[in-house]
Amino acid sequence: MTGLDKIVGEIEQESKDGVNAILDEARKKADQITGEAEKEIHAAEKKIADRAAATAAQALKQADEAGDIIKRRCLLAAKQEIIEETLLAAKKKLYGLSDSDYAAFLEKLIIENADQGRGVITFGKEDAGRLPEGFVDKVSAKLTDGRSVAEGNSVADFAHGFILSYEGSYENVSIDELFLAKKDELTDIIKETIFD
Repeated sequence: MTGLDKIVGEIEQESKDGVNAILDEARKKADQITGEAEKEIHAAEKKIADRAAATAAQALKQADEAGDIIKRRCLLAAKQEIIEETLLAAKKKLYGLSDSDYAAFLEKLIIENADQGRGVITFGKEDAGRLPEGFVDKVSAKLTDGRSVAEGNSVADFAHGFILSYEGSYENVSIDELFLAKKDELTDIIKETIFD
């Protein structure tokens, strides 16, 4: 081997060693960059997964709350329907009383609602033919303190109950009006009886 070959061989070896050193450094740098990138990817994946889990948990919570609200609304609607059906059944039971029991009920209403002076009583369509002969006179005889009633010549525009008229005023004592006026009180009684 000549001196020139030896120099060329050394240059080649130095070049190879330099290239290998540069490649090793490049590989180390690439491994370092890859490692850091993988850490960042894992951190980003965890952050995304945590955010997705939190979003899913929030969505489940909202769905549960919405379900509870819907359930409560349905329960309330069912209770209201039961109350309305119970009130309607109570009316039907009242209308279904025997004529004598129904007359006794109306008598109590007249006595409770009669004012001072002479009132004119007009019965509902269904009640007018259901009451015994002389009913109003009998009830009027039981009134005290200057109160009296006489039967009117017409029929009221509703089925059950009566209108009690005095000079300049009247009181609608139809069964529907009574139930409407006492609806809150009756509803409370039904709730206590059925739902408690």
